[in-house]
Amino acid sequence: AYSKRKYFQTKTRQSKRAEKVAKMQRFLITLALVCSFSCSWALKPANAPAAGAPVPPPATLTQDLEELYRLIPAKPINKLVIRYLLNDAEFQAAIRIINSHDAYMVRMRLYAQPEIIQFLSWVRSQLMLSGGGSLEFEESEEILSLFRPTPYWSVYGWQGFFNEFLAYFPHEMLRAQIDAKVMQGGSLAQFWTKLKALAPVYERVLAFPESKRIVAQLEQNGVNIAQVDQFIRSLFDWYQVGVTAPGDGAVSAPAAAAVPNAVVV
Repeated sequence: AYSKRKYFQTKTRQSKRAEKVAKMQRFLITLALVCSFSCSWALKPANAPAAGAPVPPPATLTQDLEELYRLIPAKPINKLVIRYLLNDAEFQAAIRIINSHDAYMVRMRLYAQPEIIQFLSWVRSQLMLSGGGSLEFEESEEILSLFRPTPYWSVYGWQGFFNEFLAYFPHEMLRAQIDAKVMQGGSLAQFWTKLKALAPVYERVLAFPESKRIVAQLEQNGVNIAQVDQFIRSLFDWYQVGVTAPGDGAVSAPAAAAVPNAVVV
């Protein structure tokens, strides 16, 4: 009986000792976890700003051009072109003229100009450096239907089309965005400087015999060439030497024609 009592006492003391050891181990583990968390909080404060944070790299030429492109409401402009292309005889005549053989030859001669070759080569190299190699513009999803959804579509000749186009085109917004980016420097500033330097090429192209024939045909078909020329020059700063640019850079839209143009059925 004595030996059994002694045995149970020994086992009890051993179990108590083991329980104390286990409690000590749990305490040490908990303390170690708390210390590690405290150290991590001390090293990484939750709300403290990172000192010497890297400055984000400037936008690439691809990013800048895509940003400008997104300012243009392509969908309503596409619908405008389709509406006039299907219903307006004067607009149809203008489209045929700018797709004539003379117009094709003007485009080919334009692409052969040394300044244009150098400019396009520089743009391609900048786009390659941007990592993309091409601009990712959204393609038009407009479907050219041969049937009108309504019996009457309001069309007012070339002048009516151009007035509506000017209402959609964000001329002032684009120029403000371009001016702001040019002030920041970077790829777009170089792009804009090189683009403005193409003004002599524009004058040279206008002097081509084919260009003069196209201008004459367009004017005979109701196109206000002076207005279109002003729009192009104001958009790209291609003003002639000695001609003062408008103060606000905007293109004014004359009043629309009062009588609708003939519709080709």
